[in-house]
Amino acid sequence: MQEVILNEKKYTIKNGHCSSIEKVLVIEDSSMLLESIKNSIHAELQMECDIASNEQEAMELLKRNSYDLVIADIYLPDSSGNFIGYLVRKKHRIIIITASDNEEKRTKIASLPIVDYLYKTDERTILNYLMNSIRRLQKNEKSTVMICDDSQLSRLQVRQLIVQQNLPYIEVKDGQEAYDYVIKDKLKINLLMTDVNMPKMDGVNLIRHIRHHHTNNELPVLAFSSAGKASMVAQLLKTGANDYISKPINNEEFLTRLNISLDQSRLHAENQQLIQNLKMMSETDFLTKLYNRSYFYRAIKLIQTQSKRHKQAYGVLMLDIDHFKIINDTHGHEAGDMALISLSKTLLETARESDIICRWGGEEFLILIPNTNADELSGFAQRIRTTIESSPIKHENSFNLTVSIGISISTDNNVDDVDNVIFNADNKLYKAKNSGRNCVVF
Repeated sequence: MQEVILNEKKYTIKNGHCSSIEKVLVIEDSSMLLESIKNSIHAELQMECDIASNEQEAMELLKRNSYDLVIADIYLPDSSGNFIGYLVRKKHRIIIITASDNEEKRTKIASLPIVDYLYKTDERTILNYLMNSIRRLQKNEKSTVMICDDSQLSRLQVRQLIVQQNLPYIEVKDGQEAYDYVIKDKLKINLLMTDVNMPKMDGVNLIRHIRHHHTNNELPVLAFSSAGKASMVAQLLKTGANDYISKPINNEEFLTRLNISLDQSRLHAENQQLIQNLKMMSETDFLTKLYNRSYFYRAIKLIQTQSKRHKQAYGVLMLDIDHFKIINDTHGHEAGDMALISLSKTLLETARESDIICRWGGEEFLILIPNTNADELSGFAQRIRTTIESSPIKHENSFNLTVSIGISISTDNNVDDVDNVIFNADNKLYKAKNSGRNCVVF
């Protein structure tokens, strides 16, 4: 069990049934399909995979090894008729493959505590479905779902189903409790499953409050109710439920809708991360991870506005590594990159949180300092210079850096003309270079 403490409250997320999916056993009498599944698991998922073509081979492997997932054909040449039951009793996580489309047998299979089952169709379809199912089980371990239902029996049914899906879960008994956890205490969950008719706060009002804080993509909601009226379904969907399922819950339908909702949540999270990564790439330097010119010219607009409003100057430091070409020629370009990275870390550690540090180009850096004065700028620049000078770069042959720094500060006349402030700092940097380097010119 995982314990989470929020606002001095302890919450228990049940995940003792979860495990990493790392080793798979495939039991299938078709040698071609068996090899194809094994090769796909190795190539696409980089997992260990053992294979068996009959029940006897499978039993021997199960006695010797532990498996995180068993993929089994329901009909084997030496089948005793009890093999799937044996796997279930031993609490294996199972995906069943069957060639039968008999409705009675399908219903019986779907009622078993298994991950999933699929029909034998063409090889490519089977492989795609299996690979996606295994990937989903891997991702499920890092997700959390909430079961919100006042019926203990309903919670038990849902709990038994999601345990097979490798999903951590938390249970609550009514809408008010779910609201307190998710909204008040900001408990992070990936899917909310809620009944409609509950005491204290019903499902419709719970969904309404959830949507005040989380979009459909951020936190999917799967609603279920014994009242299967079309008007109720419409109301739930309009209020913000992503999907709906009628009670009594059909296992197969529930798991299908559960997986669709979780896939939607993950796709949204992946897209948000992709957007964040693209934004970072557009704003930062690849090598040093400092901001670039593009970010600087966006950030300076706010700094200028604040500077005029509060009548406070901003400063610019232009900094250049001395004799950088000699470092590259003497120690190699890898050492030059290490020098740039080390210098960037020193600048970040020395600067204030409000300062904006940019790699301006090559070995030249710019630091934008809001709300400052001449004395602060001079002291800050000297601290940077001496810290860099006394911080050797660790390489095959360690070496030291020195830097030249030019300083400029905004005035009432040029507060809106940042290019002029930068130009002045650049001129002072040029003078520092001509004054013997390793110095500060203001």
